[in-house]
Amino acid sequence: MTSICTAFILSKTEIITNAHCVDDAPYVHVVAEFSDTVGSIELVDKDYKLNDQSEVVTAYGYGVLNNIGPLILRRCDANYISDVEPANTFNISQTLYFTTGEATNDGEIIAHGDSGGPVVSKINGKIVGITMGIYGTTGGRGMFLPITLFLDFIHDPKSVKPIPPPLTPNEAKFIADITVPGKFLTAYKNELAHADENFQLEFNAIILSKTEILTCAYSVIGAPYVYVTVNKLSRNATKLKVTEDQIEIHEKYALSRFAFNVAKITLGEPLEFNDNVGSIDLVDKDYKMDDPSEMVTVYGDMVSDGTMRTRRYDTKYLDGAKCKPKYGAAFDANHLMCYTLDGSMGTPFTFGGPMISKKNNKLVGITIFHSGGKPVIFQPIAPLLDWIRKPKMRRNQRRRIA
Repeated sequence: MTSICTAFILSKTEIITNAHCVDDAPYVHVVAEFSDTVGSIELVDKDYKLNDQSEVVTAYGYGVLNNIGPLILRRCDANYISDVEPANTFNISQTLYFTTGEATNDGEIIAHGDSGGPVVSKINGKIVGITMGIYGTTGGRGMFLPITLFLDFIHDPKSVKPIPPPLTPNEAKFIADITVPGKFLTAYKNELAHADENFQLEFNAIILSKTEILTCAYSVIGAPYVYVTVNKLSRNATKLKVTEDQIEIHEKYALSRFAFNVAKITLGEPLEFNDNVGSIDLVDKDYKMDDPSEMVTVYGDMVSDGTMRTRRYDTKYLDGAKCKPKYGAAFDANHLMCYTLDGSMGTPFTFGGPMISKKNNKLVGITIFHSGGKPVIFQPIAPLLDWIRKPKMRRNQRRRIA
C-alpha cells in the first residue's frame, strides 16, 4: 500500500515532512532533484511570532482533491486563526489553524497528501509552519504546526530529548488527583492573601485502598473541604467531596519543616476498583533506600510547552545529606531524601505523587516539595507504614500542628 505526503527541502541532504508520513514505514521514496525550479527555502527565526491574524500565508501540497486526482502541486492563500476550539486529540498551544480563505484548491484547503507541506508567509517568503491535517470534515479548517517549535530539533536533532509517553491506565491506576477549593492553607494566609472562594490548587495523591488516599499535608491542611478526582486519565472520572474531619495530618508534621509532610484521607464511600483505578503495593517496613544505583519512577503532573499532563520520570534518588545544603535547616536529612529533575522535562507539579521502585514495582516514596533549580524532596514511605496502617484518630485525639 502506498501513501503520498508532501515534504519540503531543507538542504541538499535534508527534507522535512510530518512524522505520521514516515512512522513505522520500512522505507520511503523521496522524489526531489535540485534544479532551477527545485531548491531549499528559508525558515523563519526562532523568535518569530505569528500574532497578526491579518497576515496571509500560503500552503503548498500534492493533495489529491476529492480522492480522484490529479496529483499536481497546488497552493492556497489563507489567513491563519488560533482561537478555534481544538479536538480532544490536538493541543491548542501547539497547533494553529488557517481558514479556507481564497483557495485555488476548489474549496478544499487541505486534501489527502498535503500533510508535511510547507506553509509560507507572504510577508517575508519564509516557512512559518508545516501542514499536519484538517480540523473537521472535508472543507474544514486546515491545521499547521508553527515551525518555530521545532527549530532546535531541525538544527540539532540530538539536542532535543523525547517527551516521555503518557501513562497507560495500568501505570496510572494508583494516582488520584486532589483539587483544594477556597480558604486554602489558613496558616499561609499572608502568603496567599489573594485567595478567595474560587481559588483552587491542584495536587496529586495516591490510592492506598478503596477508602484511603495519601497526599501532602500542606495540600489539605486548613482547607474546609477538598475534592478528590479518581480515575483522572479516564472519561469516567469520579469526583468526591471530602470534609475536614475526614483528613488526618501526620502528628510529626510542622509547617516550618518538610519532614512528615503527609496526610491521609478517609473516604466516606469505597472506591470501585477497575482496570484504571486501584491501589499499589507498599514496600516493607525494613526497606532501605541505600543503593544509589537503584532507579525509581516518579509520576505526576508536569508542565511542558505550556501544557500540563500526567507524566513519568525515571531518576536516581539522592541521600538526604546531599540535599540539606540546598534547603537549609528546614530539611531533615534523617527522614527525607531527594532526586534531581531534568529541566527539559518541564516544571514539576508532582507534589503528592508516587515514587515507584523499578526494582520491585512498589511504592517507595511520595513527592512533597520542589523549588526551582533545587532537587525535588520526597518522603520515604517505609518510615510511615505504622502511621499509614493505624486506624484513623478521632478529631479530639489529634495534636495541634505546631
